[in-house]
Amino acid sequence: MDEQQRPLVDNDLGVLPVDGGKHPVAITQLRVLGHGRAAEARLVRARDRDGHEYLSVEKVFRPGLLTRTIYRAAFQSPFAYQDNADAICASYYRRRVAAVIIKAFAPDARVAMPLYVRWDAASQAMVLASEFIRGRGVTPAPVDSKMIRRRIAGLVSKPETSNEAPAEIDQLVGLMTKLESLLVDSGMTGSGWQVCKRAMVSTANLLRTENGYVVVDLESGIPSVLVPSYIAAGFRLRSLPLFDDLNPAKLTSWIEQHRDELQAVLSRSQFDQFQSDAVRLIEHDANWKQAETAILRRPLRLFTSDFRDRYKAQVLASWTRRDIADPAVIESMRDGGRFFTSMIFWLGLIPGRLGRFFQRCLANTQYRNGVKRWIGDKQYRDHVVAEYVSAKVNQWQQEERLTSGHLSPAMGVSFVMHWTLSKVTPAMLHRWLSDPVNRQQRQTRMFLFCVSGRFQRELGRLYIRSRIRAWHQEQRLGEAEVQRLNAQLDNHGVDEYVRGFGMHVGLKLLMPFVMSLKIGGAAASVASGNPFYFLFMLMLVPMLRTAITIWRKFATGRPLADYRDALIVGTLPVVGSIAYPVQMHCKFPDLSLFLMRDFASRLGRMLPIYGGKDSRTEIAAIGTINVIAEAIEVWTTVTRSSVVTVAQSEVTFDQAADQGATRTIGRWEKLVNQQLRLLEQEAGFESTQSNLESQAKRAA
Repeated sequence: MDEQQRPLVDNDLGVLPVDGGKHPVAITQLRVLGHGRAAEARLVRARDRDGHEYLSVEKVFRPGLLTRTIYRAAFQSPFAYQDNADAICASYYRRRVAAVIIKAFAPDARVAMPLYVRWDAASQAMVLASEFIRGRGVTPAPVDSKMIRRRIAGLVSKPETSNEAPAEIDQLVGLMTKLESLLVDSGMTGSGWQVCKRAMVSTANLLRTENGYVVVDLESGIPSVLVPSYIAAGFRLRSLPLFDDLNPAKLTSWIEQHRDELQAVLSRSQFDQFQSDAVRLIEHDANWKQAETAILRRPLRLFTSDFRDRYKAQVLASWTRRDIADPAVIESMRDGGRFFTSMIFWLGLIPGRLGRFFQRCLANTQYRNGVKRWIGDKQYRDHVVAEYVSAKVNQWQQEERLTSGHLSPAMGVSFVMHWTLSKVTPAMLHRWLSDPVNRQQRQTRMFLFCVSGRFQRELGRLYIRSRIRAWHQEQRLGEAEVQRLNAQLDNHGVDEYVRGFGMHVGLKLLMPFVMSLKIGGAAASVASGNPFYFLFMLMLVPMLRTAITIWRKFATGRPLADYRDALIVGTLPVVGSIAYPVQMHCKFPDLSLFLMRDFASRLGRMLPIYGGKDSRTEIAAIGTINVIAEAIEVWTTVTRSSVVTVAQSEVTFDQAADQGATRTIGRWEKLVNQQLRLLEQEAGFESTQSNLESQAKRAA
């Protein structure tokens, strides 16, 4: 059985007691749904004691280095949701309380209900499980190629009343404004940040279902420092900066003030449970917040015995979960007065695994004996090292740095080399340097990329099909739109554009080589003080794109107008990859706009902090294509006569290009078929020999 499919049994789960929660006795991980700044989302199948099975989404709070660093700087404590039982329980009750408030006052939305919380020993992290929501993110609005002209016309005359429904992002932002106001007014100030429209990534916290929107995330990853109103709220609460903070007095008075409205939608038992959840939320939130150092959060409390007791209890609980110290040691430190002066505590101030290693050696008898055995028993030492190496190799395989069976489970020069590469190189470059099969394949594809016109075209087609499929799976494209795009992609007239686009995309095959050159150029610039070396390497790919476009113009004999836009756009860093999508716009507008929108979407997702899937940054980036579409439309209107001339000569030039390509294809047909088959398999497409033969016939 695959390691991810191995079910956890009752004594492995570490389920924490919470009111109204489920208590699974077995959990099987099905797949990873995604990674956020603070947590990994996993789809799991859980089973109760009575045998009932259900799907849930587990948020495993294992934040990356940047998130941990930001939290540590803000609160001088470890990331709370990863290691603090009160914090994770507060998140459980927060969702339950928010769910009732939203049900009563904003019934057009709801909250994904929490199911249980637990400590995952394998991940060394807290877990919050909630119901599995089958929904989708924001669907971008269709292209509006008259946006600027309509706005200009609206400035000089009264705009006409539009019967069109508002864009989906506008509907969502309107709902978020309502939810934010409701949560802040009820005293759940920090939770308002998770649905705040000014937090650019918060739109990803809601999914659209057939029955409306569902809030699937009410747990922050970073403090609320990007919106001035939440900074001001932090001053008022004397809790800087805010991080899912609660105003207990305001929540209590709000519940009492709206008792009648709440009782109108809740039964007596439900209302009693709601009040109990609110009390427990306040209790766990206070235990969490008052146990953190957080020098900007009422600093005078740091000198009180209450803070020392809470801090001590939290640290000891963490040591218990992580097996830092023996139970007897924990009990003696809990009951005794020697805690802050103990060597165990001071060793814990050493960051990372090194500090925990020293702590365990001092306070954990079993661990200390294991270290002694590791030093004196060669067989045991080899076993421990083999387990460590095997775990690292599995991790590198999941990150696609190594292939299965590539490295033997033994410590040696090869393992040390791979460990070093994993720390200093991206996955693609690591794989290139360490995997001869992968390197051979890339060299073969680079060779075919240079000599085979069909490989260039089909590479471009495959990439475009994969992006169409991705948008379709995300429900951003309907069946009719997918069919229209695929029909344009199969049109013989698009071949030259797809070939040029494929050649530009194919430059990614050179990325390991180009990345090395960029690193070398940066080093040379630093050493010499001359920025030319780095700038030259930075412009290497744009120069290659320009060379490819010039070569295609002279190889086909087509008019300059057929390559003019591609030449201009291709010279730009980063965005130069959309050169041919811009060029193909006048003849294949739907396909052209889709590729440009897809490129803008990926840029929006890549932006640190503010970006991500379904964020307002991504949707805004996609919206910028409206300006490009309008500019192209105006440009083609001005140059309409030249476009007609080019269109009349299209068949002749395409046939000439195909004839030149066919002579090359005949030499490498078998190799081209083999690599295209592998590329389709890597992309998740079904590849058959008949499909490859039909591609070859079409090319011939």
